[in-house]
Amino acid sequence: MIHPSERAGWDLAPNAFTAACQRRVLDGLDVLDLAQSNPTTVGLDMAQPAVFHALASEASRRYDPAPRGLRSAREAVAAWYGERGLVVEPNRLLLTASSSEAYGFLLKLLCDPGDTILVPAPSYPLFDQLARLECVTVARYPLMADDGWRIDELALREAVRPGTRAIFLVSPNNPTGSFLHEEERRCVERVARDHGLALVCDEVFAEYVWRDAPDRVRCAALDAQVPTFSLGGLSKSACLPQMKLGWIVMGGQSVGDTVLRLEMIADTYLSVSAPVQHAAGALLEGAGVAREKLASRIRGNLATLERMLPGTPVSATAADAGWYACLRVPSVMTDEQWAVELVEQDGVVVHPGSFFGFPRAGMLVVGLIAPPEVFEEGIRRLVARARTVAP
Repeated sequence: MIHPSERAGWDLAPNAFTAACQRRVLDGLDVLDLAQSNPTTVGLDMAQPAVFHALASEASRRYDPAPRGLRSAREAVAAWYGERGLVVEPNRLLLTASSSEAYGFLLKLLCDPGDTILVPAPSYPLFDQLARLECVTVARYPLMADDGWRIDELALREAVRPGTRAIFLVSPNNPTGSFLHEEERRCVERVARDHGLALVCDEVFAEYVWRDAPDRVRCAALDAQVPTFSLGGLSKSACLPQMKLGWIVMGGQSVGDTVLRLEMIADTYLSVSAPVQHAAGALLEGAGVAREKLASRIRGNLATLERMLPGTPVSATAADAGWYACLRVPSVMTDEQWAVELVEQDGVVVHPGSFFGFPRAGMLVVGLIAPPEVFEEGIRRLVARARTVAP
């Protein structure tokens, strides 16, 4: 057996929640999965033969390496932004195989081993793994629950430490559904400017906004006053996670040198396949039907929560955007114990809030894309369980 590196030295034993899910499946018992996040497996017919025919482009037979991504593909992404009233120049775009790869490229660009990035809490749980693989440390700044999960400038400043290189943002946030407002952008840019930091903003859920605001920041890299990188991709915008195409919008003053350095990193991997790049325009143009089907599913499941939770020991925080809902349950046990109890006793799979860095106990996270009958029955069982344990 090899001795793994520190970056790969994970404890491979399943945690209590994962072990409970595995036992349930092995025992052949029913499972109502309210943690689903894969739009291709939730019973929606999103097949569009004409769109996928674009993957058979004759041009894909030729290898034409382009570190930033093929010009035609970058123009297709720029046009997608243009349809939303946002001006993104193709030469400010770099294509990646996924958002995770985009994060990896940016961590390589911005950080040396041992440096620190600031990430919001609660937020995307994969940050720790991605940073660890680049030998980078994660520190957290809080989103203020009593203020709609907004950023507090003083708390953000207090999180900066020697060796901090970047502030990461998620807008709309996963899982709170909050999004970046212009006032927050200004405060984050002040902190970044004062400490010489870059900004990285994950905007993959930007197409799924349920309660908009005129001051919502739609692409943080545009009009940025400090080096800023906005992330997007087909996984959420087109409901096509299997196509493996993401992108980085590079913004801020004097980004020329930054673009070239990021291009050098991408040139080392050349990971984006030719077929998906040649098909990018068709995939983005044909995404509306699938996206609206999924959006309708999410709105329906949000309505189910609004109908079923009042008068029960369970409540939901406001979900302004995204694919998730955050539920408050009685704090009679840890949220992981809650999740284990729901799996073992009720066959309901939810995420413990601690997986996302919630600062308080009694928070569970559910996905909103499950089939309506699965979602409603799962919530019914969750509420019934909460009633049995409520003080």
